[in-house]
Amino acid sequence: MLTAIVLSMLALAPVGLLARYLPRPLAGWVLALLPLAAFAGFAARAPLVLNGGVLIESLPWAPEMGLSVRFSLDGLSLLFALLVSGIGTLIFIYTAYYLAGDPGMGRFYVYLAIFMGSMLGLVLADNVLLLFIFWELTSVSSYLLVGYKHDYPEARRGAQMGLLITVAGGLALLVGLVLLSNAAGSFELSEMIAAGEALRASPFYTPALLLIFLGCFTKSAQFPFHIWLPNAMQAPTPASAYLHSATMVKAGVYLLARLHPALSETPLWTYTLTAVGGVTMLVGAVIALRKDDIKALLAYSTVSLLGAMVLMTGIGGHDAPLALVALILAHALYKGALFMLAGAVDHEAGTRKLSELGGLSREMPRTLALTSLAALSAAGIPPLFGFVAKEELLHATTHSKLAPGVDMLVVGATLVAAVLGILYAWRLVSGIFFGPAAPRKKAHVHDAPIGMLVAPGVLTLLSVILPLGLLPVVSALLQPAVVAITGEPEEISLHLIPSALSLPVVLSLVAIGSGAALTRFVKQISAAPSPLPAWLDGDRIYDAAISWLLDSTTAFTRAVQNGRLRNYILYSLLALLAVILTPLALFALGGAPAPDLSDVTLPEMVAALLVPLAILGAIRARSRLGAIIVTGVVGAMVSFMFVIYSGPDLALTQLLVEVISTVFFLLVFAVLPASFQRLSSRATRVRDGVIALGIGATMAAFTWIAASSRLFPSISAAFKAEALAEGKGENVVNVILVDFRGFDTMGEITVLFIALLGTYAMLRLRPESEPTIADMRGKTEPDAGFLGRRGRREMGLASRAGHENGPDGSEAPAPVGQARGGQEEQ
Repeated sequence: MLTAIVLSMLALAPVGLLARYLPRPLAGWVLALLPLAAFAGFAARAPLVLNGGVLIESLPWAPEMGLSVRFSLDGLSLLFALLVSGIGTLIFIYTAYYLAGDPGMGRFYVYLAIFMGSMLGLVLADNVLLLFIFWELTSVSSYLLVGYKHDYPEARRGAQMGLLITVAGGLALLVGLVLLSNAAGSFELSEMIAAGEALRASPFYTPALLLIFLGCFTKSAQFPFHIWLPNAMQAPTPASAYLHSATMVKAGVYLLARLHPALSETPLWTYTLTAVGGVTMLVGAVIALRKDDIKALLAYSTVSLLGAMVLMTGIGGHDAPLALVALILAHALYKGALFMLAGAVDHEAGTRKLSELGGLSREMPRTLALTSLAALSAAGIPPLFGFVAKEELLHATTHSKLAPGVDMLVVGATLVAAVLGILYAWRLVSGIFFGPAAPRKKAHVHDAPIGMLVAPGVLTLLSVILPLGLLPVVSALLQPAVVAITGEPEEISLHLIPSALSLPVVLSLVAIGSGAALTRFVKQISAAPSPLPAWLDGDRIYDAAISWLLDSTTAFTRAVQNGRLRNYILYSLLALLAVILTPLALFALGGAPAPDLSDVTLPEMVAALLVPLAILGAIRARSRLGAIIVTGVVGAMVSFMFVIYSGPDLALTQLLVEVISTVFFLLVFAVLPASFQRLSSRATRVRDGVIALGIGATMAAFTWIAASSRLFPSISAAFKAEALAEGKGENVVNVILVDFRGFDTMGEITVLFIALLGTYAMLRLRPESEPTIADMRGKTEPDAGFLGRRGRREMGLASRAGHENGPDGSEAPAPVGQARGGQEEQ
């Protein structure tokens, strides 16, 4: 059932295109049957989970590697699955009214369905690789949703920012999960969690945890990665409501809660999450109070609540898990409603800026009622469900496992955030519906259609009725989720009315009283200078980082891709050194075997010494023909080595290669000057010589170590055993080339043949005369006419070399027959 729901949601996403052909309000109701069916499926399995069971489904993926497509449904995943599918149903209905006049609504439904399927796969996955796939799918699908209005630069910027930050964090998460899987010996999430004590004792624990933190913080918009979430408000309001209320922004919180039994109870876990969550909670609340845009205000309030949730995963204690799941549920209900109501105000009034609104209470009474109730729940005012969640939050902070002093800081920060929450909730309601009316952008403002208010009405109604009569049902739903977070049996219960006057109750009363008293000064407080330093402006940091990245990559590309072939070879060799030299040096320092030359015979020694001598001869050769001859000596000595070691086939092959190479060189050199020219300075030649010696020494050491070290058994025995049986040949080398790796050999021959044809074609198509440097400068070169065909070719060579070396003339060749920089031509 789980696999079918996830895969069908993704496979049926194109059904959203039916919105193009159905009447608009009807299209939303029809398409909402898709998430509604998923919600019904999860609700049907709820009794099993509420009784302590776990539903697991597994399909083979790569059995040889121990991988499987494995989904599981426990208390935590059930809570998220119900939120994702339930609120998704309401979002589908709301979209039909909000985008009723949008011709691209079908495409939007497709994106919504993909996003929903990805999020369901994320919370149900029991395999870390599967989880990562759905993790990144949520990033990609949210990119499509945020950038839906791609005609607007702000939408493109917001989508790009969200994608860059969350995908970068996702890559860090992947490395962290792989490290944890290596430590646990399994890619199954449930088995990894079961190995919690071994994970915490593993040397991979610290790096893996830091990488996982990075992935979760970017996904759930924790400070300083919170900047992408407000910019994602450029998405259509249904997408914003969905992202904030039930889905993507809580993915990081979900993963932290999921890994809590395995990775928690260490100082690194506790104080990192406490610090990051606490700072995010305060920063988000402070910025939310100052925002003029309704969606931006709601976005930063989400950032603040996400910080509170991360704080709950870190502080420890018996009450924190219950506070976490209560916050998740309460936030999903009131934030989803507030976003959709903000969209209704924008839809009807033509603006969502508080400075351009006000006095809409008479024109939009139904919207006022729903917004007020949802805002009261967000502010933690009784008897709404937000108040129940806030009580649990304060209770958890006063009963944490933090060190003395730190716990009081956390309590104080939570109290301040609660007061700020009341202020920005009041500013939202009063700024839209009360006070003097701003000049209307629309002549006749009225309530949104009933259909647009159905979805936020349902969520607001749940915030009201859950604490008034359904808290036992909510407790029963949340208890399995708490058990999944703690990993231990837990009995929980939620209460609307505190049983005694405890410290959390006093703090709650203080927060409500202070917030109510400060509402009179909310305009002055929101207009006061920001207490946050200017350098904390996330948009400015992001723009500076992107600008620096583009400038540096452009400069790097210009430096590397400069059109000089010898520089390409130089960079390739330096990269080879960087890749090989470091591990080679570490291996050598770890005890590489010393060279043993006792078995070297005289013929071997003679052949080995002739090779470097021939190379020196090639370097010092004055003519191309001499260079060809001494280069052939190198190949001949290598062939001689093969003969010594009883490899006549290899020796013959090597000789044939040498012959072909020599013929090829002769063909090429026939159209080039007979003698060499020095086109570079002495310093450049010294540099190239040093690099060449380094490459040669490195490859010699690499060859030596590879030949003398046996970390694994040689594969030669297997080739010998299989050559006759499988390849029907006694010559192992031939069987390898023709049978075992026949396609590789054919590919190599094809590549060489194509390269040969290309080179030959370039030489044949070479023009009889090529423009000289003077021609390119638009000047007449009278002496060129006396050079004849060969001279023009040489001038053409000089022209190409000059072009290759750049127009600045720093290493431009001197005219033929002259020396450059005082050096004589050889």
